Amino acid sequence: MEESKGPKVALSDKERFPLISDLSFLNQLKQDIHSPIFNFQSGDRLDKGLLDQVKNYDINLKQGKEFWKADQLPVWLENYLSWCRDSVPFYKQRSSDFLNQPTIRREDIRKQAWAFVSMDVNLEHLLLYQTSGSTGPAMDVLFDPVSQACWIPQVESILKNFNIEIEKDKNKVAIAMICAQEKTLTYASLSTYLEGAGILKINLNEKDWNDPNDIKTYLEKYNPQILTGDPIAFTALANLNLNLKPKALISSAMKLMANTKSTLEKQFNCPVIDLYSLTECRNIAYATSVGYRAIRPDLYLEIFDKNEDKILSNGEVGELVVTGGNNPFLPLIRYRTGDFCSLKMIDNIPYLQNLEARAPVNIYKQNGSSVNNIDITRALAKLPIAGFHFHQNKDKSIEFTAYSNEAIKPEIQQALSNILGQDMQVSISLQKVSPNKGIGKSRYTTD
Repeated sequence: MEESKGPKVALSDKERFPLISDLSFLNQLKQDIHSPIFNFQSGDRLDKGLLDQVKNYDINLKQGKEFWKADQLPVWLENYLSWCRDSVPFYKQRSSDFLNQPTIRREDIRKQAWAFVSMDVNLEHLLLYQTSGSTGPAMDVLFDPVSQACWIPQVESILKNFNIEIEKDKNKVAIAMICAQEKTLTYASLSTYLEGAGILKINLNEKDWNDPNDIKTYLEKYNPQILTGDPIAFTALANLNLNLKPKALISSAMKLMANTKSTLEKQFNCPVIDLYSLTECRNIAYATSVGYRAIRPDLYLEIFDKNEDKILSNGEVGELVVTGGNNPFLPLIRYRTGDFCSLKMIDNIPYLQNLEARAPVNIYKQNGSSVNNIDITRALAKLPIAGFHFHQNKDKSIEFTAYSNEAIKPEIQQALSNILGQDMQVSISLQKVSPNKGIGKSRYTTD
């Protein structure tokens, strides 16, 4: 049964890249003698009409459309709300007044992802991504080729502020997504938007390579222009001392510490950009000296009280709430992100200040080797756990508290032993989920 949950190959490369007639570079990336053992196939599926939409999105970003003014709603919001009420089942009974809209949560989407799909969409364009569940139970996120491909123009709009451009060359790798995990999807792909330039998703785990030395040879040979990843992956990459010359590193998924950022910038001799993004709506803002600068006028940002549907004033710290986006398979109206910050308008641009997003946590086995907490989360995601607190003590022992039933305890023990080793001392405490007590985010802490 476990194997049936994995992704299945359903399309040919011609179907994945309908506008790219020459797939020789893709084949080279896949078949290189030093290539990793890729376990997945991916393509953007952009036909001419879809590609035009991505290009138009890029133009709108580069034109620098205005954000909303302080104490005013965006000019597009009324039409967006009307469209959601007319075409999206979840919003059918909503008020026509945006200020009367209640907030929604991750659990709303997790329970009924289908209810957020607009009736205007072409279901043949449906793509599905399952979150890692690092802040709660895993969730299916639906999107289409356009909203998927638009992450690159969003990144380009950030790079522009650093005077960096991604070269559109069908014989070069534009972007490599770097991972350092026990297990993850890996693939070689192309970007139709970048005129056939290569896209790689690489796992630095030696198990994903025929020879550990191939990691150095392969990455140095293709020398990606932009590297994306999280602080743990970038630290692992830095430890390999590869001769890479990226134009920029873009860190996301967890908080980038100042010391890590400085170390990476010195080693790779390029900017290291701290990007704030969500799977549910992609890229939102990037770090500057005065806060995280918002990059998308199509996302309306508000700050709400943690426990009540109460809007807080600019400067007050609360939960970030997002409305908008360009994904017709998941339009958002007042979506609670689970992250906390204050909002300040500077030169008519929103900045997220004091942002408290996920921070990287190093977990160690008894032998001193480190484990990516994402691997632990994914192993636990297969079990009926509503939320958990994972704490590692100075002696490396683990205290694990979860919301579930006692019957699941042996399976939790086995899952943690598989990742951390049989010699790890683990104390497990299980609590029943109470309807009167919020579970909150799953989290990792250490002494």
